Formats: sequence, structure tokens, C-alpha cells
Amino acid sequence: MVRGPVRRLILVLALLATPAQAADPPSTPEEAGELVDRVVVTVDGSPVTASDVILEAQIRAQIASSPKRPEFGRLLTEQVDPTEAVIFRQILRARPETRTITVTAGRAEDRLRLFEQTFESREAALQWRVTWGLEKSALLDYFKESVLFDALVDLAVDVDVTEEQEQAYYAAHKDAVYGGRAFEDVSADVAQRVYNLEFEDEYNSWRKALRSQAELRYIGR
Repeated sequence: MVRGPVRRLILVLALLATPAQAADPPSTPEEAGELVDRVVVTVDGSPVTASDVILEAQIRAQIASSPKRPEFGRLLTEQVDPTEAVIFRQILRARPETRTITVTAGRAEDRLRLFEQTFESREAALQWRVTWGLEKSALLDYFKESVLFDALVDLAVDVDVTEEQEQAYYAAHKDAVYGGRAFEDVSADVAQRVYNLEFEDEYNSWRKALRSQAELRYIGR
């Protein structure tokens, strides 16, 4: 979760937007931070704050602008509400499998490099981190965790595609997709498309099951 400088930033923005005749401000920054950066939901007892969600939304918006968006992996590019994305990451973080998966730092470093390239310059990327109070190592950890969770998804979602499924897909799309070409000529593409479709179905079912098993408590809803 986001702490320290981010809370102070949100506090400053909130105070700037507060009319002069508003109620007396909190007496300390810590008190104000708790009021502004509030907990919006708890996931199995772990809090998710407003700044967690705002940061998630900003990271995803930057990634969406990248021409190499698919290289950020499934979880950072799937179309979900930022609050839901943070909630699901909390759920995955608690999974025992995460302690058994080893990921290389290289893939996380690649994602961090691509993320920095979404800004107009290195200086702009640095300023973004400074604004959020994020050390580069903290942002790298964020992307390391994203690689870890993508690996967890690949392990958890097991898909076997049969020849019958491939033939059925080919028959349904022979003309519209493949222009009447013989199955033998397009079999690799058919296999990949059917796998992708089956994987999406299995993943969505798995995700829904994990989400429903978590104990969530929304604050202020």
C-alpha cells in the first residue's frame, strides 16, 4: 500500500480544494492523512486505501498508452476497475502458491523500462515518481509482483484443447476468418485461437471463485 509522501500529496490537494469556511482542519498531518487517505475496503482484514486505488489507476492509464501494452502481462492490462484490481492483487498475495514461484528480475525490469518509456522524457518519468513519493526500487517491486502473479495465473489455469474443439472452431470460421483455406494450412492459428478462448473462460471462472471466497468489507458504502 501507498504511504508517507502520497498521503501528504493527497492532503495538499484536498486542502487546496477545501473552501475557506469549511470546518477547522485537523491539528496534525498524521490526523489529516488518515481522514483524506481513508481505507475504502478491507480484504481478509487487509486494508486498501484510496491512494492505493488512485495509484493503480494512474499506472494502468500509463500502461494503456504504451504501444507495447501486451508485454505488461495479463493482470496489468485486463479491463477491470482499479479498486477491483487492487482487491484481486491482495487476494493473490495471500495465496500459498506465491511463496513457491520464482521469477527472474529481468522481466520486471523490462516492464519498468517500458513503463518509463510511456512518459515523454526521463525527467517526466522521474517527476511522476517524485510526485508519488516512490523510489525506483518500490516501482520495480510493483512490477516484480505483477510478473509473479501472472506466473501464478499460468500455473493455476490449466487448459487442454482437444482436436474436436479445434475442428469445430475451424468449421465455424472457415470462410469468415480463413477465407476457405484448408485446415492443415491454418491449424496453428486455429489451435492458438481456441486455446486463448478456453483460457479466458477458465481464467474468468477461477478469478470469480477466488473473489467470492475472500472476505470483503467496504467502508463508507
